Amino acid sequence: MIIKFQILKSIVREAVQNATYIKGQIDKTTQNASNSVMQSETMGDETIHERTFTHDFDSALELLKTFFVDYLVPTAQTIGDNSIYYGNKTDDIVEFTLDVSRRYNGTLTDALARLSAKYIEDYIVNEWWIKTTNVKQAEIYTAKLQSDEQAIRKCFILSAPKIPSTPYTKHLTAKVDGTDLGGAITLVINEDATLSYSIDEGAIDDIEARSNDCSILEIHRCQEKYAFTLRPVNTGFTSVRLFSRHSELTVDVDVTIREEE
Repeated sequence: MIIKFQILKSIVREAVQNATYIKGQIDKTTQNASNSVMQSETMGDETIHERTFTHDFDSALELLKTFFVDYLVPTAQTIGDNSIYYGNKTDDIVEFTLDVSRRYNGTLTDALARLSAKYIEDYIVNEWWIKTTNVKQAEIYTAKLQSDEQAIRKCFILSAPKIPSTPYTKHLTAKVDGTDLGGAITLVINEDATLSYSIDEGAIDDIEARSNDCSILEIHRCQEKYAFTLRPVNTGFTSVRLFSRHSELTVDVDVTIREEE
């Protein structure tokens, strides 16, 4: 299953600026800090602020890739970087394309997008407080990042496997060369015979055959549906078992192999 979601860089920038602005305003009020102190704490429109924001934004995107990689299903078409590709469609939109398990809960894709954006916001703010030597404030966002990561990973909770819409057979009947068996047959050495079987109409064919003694009788799957080739290779007595791979359904046939007349 391929899922896609977008993250808007401008929305993340606005959230980061709001968070740092509020902290700057609080410090200005409670500590009588000057405007210059408040400005140094607040991520604004200065060129250095933008370069710092872009660097941390890109770093957060790379970290998101390391979270997603645990849940990818690479194929021949999506092997390597293409399986976890993201690109800038414009200067503002970043789009992730992930090839994930078919059991991925697709209803959580919107939540995954919002939580990914929140992780980026918290990562950038955390880095900002570290760069401005406000380590105490950074500790709050370090805890938030751990919570964000756990929430992102929970988005990949797998849905339950689908129950097969087509049932397995409940009845099994065997025939040799079109003749109904009475539980025992006689074959001539070096002359192949066809062991066919019938199952419930529309049921999944999961029937296999096994020879009790391959030195006396070999069994090969026919190209035709619902049939095996019986190949006597030695005289003697053995048996063939037809069985279902998914249930306890079996049919046993005793086989006697004699010399040619």
